[in-house]
Amino acid sequence: MINILKSVWRALVPAPAREKFSAARQRASVRLNHALMRAGLAGAWPHTLYIEGTNICNAKCAFCAYPQMQRPYATMPLELFKKAVEQYLELGPGEIDLTPIVGDPFVDKFLFERLDFLFHNAKVRRFHFYSNAILMKPEHAERLMNYGERFMLCCSFGGFDRKTYATVMGVDKFDEAVAAIKNVIQMKKDKRAKIRIQVSLRTPRGNAKGEFWDFLCKMRETGMITIESVDDFDNWGGAISDSALAAAGLVPKPPPVHTGPCRRLFTGPTVLSDGRVNACCCRDVEATLVIGDVNTQSLGEILKGEPLKALVKRHERGDFPEICKLCTRYEAVNAVWGERDVQ
Repeated sequence: MINILKSVWRALVPAPAREKFSAARQRASVRLNHALMRAGLAGAWPHTLYIEGTNICNAKCAFCAYPQMQRPYATMPLELFKKAVEQYLELGPGEIDLTPIVGDPFVDKFLFERLDFLFHNAKVRRFHFYSNAILMKPEHAERLMNYGERFMLCCSFGGFDRKTYATVMGVDKFDEAVAAIKNVIQMKKDKRAKIRIQVSLRTPRGNAKGEFWDFLCKMRETGMITIESVDDFDNWGGAISDSALAAAGLVPKPPPVHTGPCRRLFTGPTVLSDGRVNACCCRDVEATLVIGDVNTQSLGEILKGEPLKALVKRHERGDFPEICKLCTRYEAVNAVWGERDVQ
């Protein structure tokens, strides 16, 4: 019955309206969560669990703090991954995101074991990751076709010519990225696969032109992909200067007014590659907001524990941690915001 109702909902309600409804529902949920936490009646209700399968990347993007990261490089053991997911799903069905802070999933030697585990667990509503696609070989793309509509591949792409791409992505891999993205889209078309593919543009304004751009537009028109783009770029808690972004042709994001708790404290914890749990799923590259460790605690205990509650209270009284003070990705609980995080 539930599946029938979902099918009717999708058939009768246009996608933009469904997205607005979903975003409004999530806003209401976060505000209620905050109110109940303030009253001492609840811990966090994460809609997504962010898991750092690896914090190693094969690019040095101008818009990312990965090149500056001081944390040890690591890959999460498979058993620890399964443990974290199972603890999360004990709280109810939810989503899994395999690119929380830094790292490219195709560097992860356990990537497909992780994806298989998620695919075969019916309580995982959706799962997805961002990748620069440089290491996505044809055999990888073929395996991705098996995961169905619950899976989304988001391909980050930094420029429609070789020079711009190298400037933005920090590596001279334009041809490899274009070939890999074209291949996975064509494979989806040929196999009539149901996976979702999003091309996430991280390009200077006005750069979207040329043969590959025309290809992407054609694939969007036929429903093979969606295209998402970022118009302005954040500073990763002050780690990236406006001048560094401008040097790559990227527009810096204006700083927001910090008023009250950031909604990211409620929308999804991050399990780091070593098992520690970080309160910020977004830009805390050095993991300064650790609230627990799944090696010694259950995720449920961590989400209703004092470290997270204390962090929320700090935000409430305007005592923001250093990583939060300058963060241009900060979004107040009562602000208007969209459904998906941008990587």
